[in-house]
Amino acid sequence: MTRAKRVAAFALCAVVAFGIGGQLDGKLNLPLAIGLHQRDKGSGTGSASAVPKVDEKAARVAAANDLLSARAAAVKARNKSSWMDTVDLASSAFRARQSVVFDNLIKLPLGQFSYGVVQAAPALSATRIAAAGPDAWAATVTGTYSLTGFDRAPQSFDATYTLVHRPAGWRLSADTDGDTPLQMWDLPGLRVLAGPSSIVVGNAPEARMQEYSAVAAAAVSRVRGVWGTDWNSHVVIVTPATRDQFAQLVSRSAGSGLDQVAAITQGVIEPGQRATGDEVVVNPDAYTALAPLGRRVVITHELTHVAARSSTVDPVPTWLTEGMADYVGYSGLDIPRQRVASELLVLVRAGKGPTGLPTDLNFDPSRSKIATSYSEAWLAICHLVDLYGQAKVVSFYRAVAAYQRTDGAPQADPETVAASQFPRSFGVSQPQYVESWQRYLQTLAHA
Repeated sequence: MTRAKRVAAFALCAVVAFGIGGQLDGKLNLPLAIGLHQRDKGSGTGSASAVPKVDEKAARVAAANDLLSARAAAVKARNKSSWMDTVDLASSAFRARQSVVFDNLIKLPLGQFSYGVVQAAPALSATRIAAAGPDAWAATVTGTYSLTGFDRAPQSFDATYTLVHRPAGWRLSADTDGDTPLQMWDLPGLRVLAGPSSIVVGNAPEARMQEYSAVAAAAVSRVRGVWGTDWNSHVVIVTPATRDQFAQLVSRSAGSGLDQVAAITQGVIEPGQRATGDEVVVNPDAYTALAPLGRRVVITHELTHVAARSSTVDPVPTWLTEGMADYVGYSGLDIPRQRVASELLVLVRAGKGPTGLPTDLNFDPSRSKIATSYSEAWLAICHLVDLYGQAKVVSFYRAVAAYQRTDGAPQADPETVAASQFPRSFGVSQPQYVESWQRYLQTLAHA
């Protein structure tokens, strides 16, 4: 990606014995967190296609830009025939998918849909040239879209298209010769369900999508009651039908610990800016395995991330953002803390409790089981609220997420900022609080 953007970390919601936890890694240190690795398609036998002359390359790029402009205009005009005119007739499978994509796009409440300037991708291999034709080449482009009433600014998407030359001009023949992440409008059988506080988009069973909508409406109210009202409480929930579709939508490997994850909040945040278009993507396998109360906690947890990310500008330690999300998620539920954090308390009783607040690596589902780390973070917030009250804890979070840097200074480490805010917010140092929290865990474990 050439855009000077910081891709916001995923907020992972992990399934535990009764409830769930979550993850937000502001340092982007999770493996395969985002699909920025260009797949190597140039390893076919024989030599790659010849590089065209400069003027020929410019003409190709200009033609590709015209082709994509025609596609964007077709979406705006809701003209399917114009859209399909940009697709190669001989590419039957790709053409069928593009027909579905257009039908899905016009179901969405699009405020904007456009493509940026095309750039030539790496040359196709000789094998691909032989299959696609002697003039075939690949182009990359970044597009933008917005969902009216939900996105506060245009969101971006990337695609790589293979173009072939026909008597009528250039046409698109594939999108698999480079990095083309799956988008919500690529899901077959897409449905769009508008609710009072959300739009549910996906191809999950309709009854399940209606459940998401109802749960989201109640969750928005709970989040506003704890966090406040300074965020766009109209949220987007994406509900794929399969685990593989979920993995593709979040640009992760299906085997990278995603079985522990019930939902992910994702979006792109410009440095020093608030999130403007987060989406909650639901893992159908992990989510449906939960009891109704667990599902309620998952959605409330994720919407807490949406609220915090859209009303603050700086990252906070993972333990703080995940602990707060779980705190709001479990708010109003009369469930004993010992029951929710039972796995963690078993370790505490065995003398294997935490030696400090959990770090970013403790929340990486590809490295280990993450349930106990979420319990640690949740109980850290619970203990803070017990000692100092909910309002002070929310103010502490906001203070850490609004740290003012001096002009020209690099962004401070979130852990350092949080530690510096402890005395100002609570009158004790972070190490003093950690000792109190560890004693609290012992009390819970032996109650």
